[in-house]
Amino acid sequence: MLRVSRRTLAPRLLGLGAVVVGGAACGEPPTATPPRAPESPAAPSAPRYPTEDAAWGRYHSKRFQLSFPLPDGKAWRIDDHSRPALFALHEATASRVWVQATQEDELVNRQKCEARARDLGWVTSTKLTTVEDVTTIGPEAYDSRIWVALDAAKPGGAIEGHVYLFGAFIRRCLLVHVSTTVPSAKDEDVLSERLALARARIVRSLTIDPPRVTDDATVPRDKPDIRR
Repeated sequence: MLRVSRRTLAPRLLGLGAVVVGGAACGEPPTATPPRAPESPAAPSAPRYPTEDAAWGRYHSKRFQLSFPLPDGKAWRIDDHSRPALFALHEATASRVWVQATQEDELVNRQKCEARARDLGWVTSTKLTTVEDVTTIGPEAYDSRIWVALDAAKPGGAIEGHVYLFGAFIRRCLLVHVSTTVPSAKDEDVLSERLALARARIVRSLTIDPPRVTDDATVPRDKPDIRR
């Protein structure tokens, strides 16, 4: 793309003005300016996740004994029963959340739990562009890797963002995957904001239930319950 600086452009504009004035003084009829075509309305931008606390709900999984927040809480469709992993879908933002906790036969670390996730098909085979890659402790005492990445090879120019957590604790793996999609690169600021919120307020805010001390112990349940 050719870029012209203002200093270069200004003398050209002044010269063009002199030509127009000189032509008018010689009696030449002014050139009619063609009417401008009406501008098409701008395509609506991709919706953002709400940032107000009141717009977020918190879902508790009795099966996996954990809970986590979701933006626009009541709009999510959640399946926590029919498949090995909990699955949640938010159609308005093309967002999906998968959560699974597995019991392993041997001591595990985050690398083994990531390999477990890949064996289960959690990580797309498409080459992803890494945005952030950190190791951390959490939730609780889990040894975890958080990986934020982009997939720009979607059909039609769409861009999909991913936030993964691969966590390990003794003989237990905690796997979390959040994905969200925007229609095109012009919505990259929306995608960036969604991924930041997904990392900070979904993945990092996931909590593990306290251990049960009896078989009939009550599991804490956060309100509101956004399951449908």
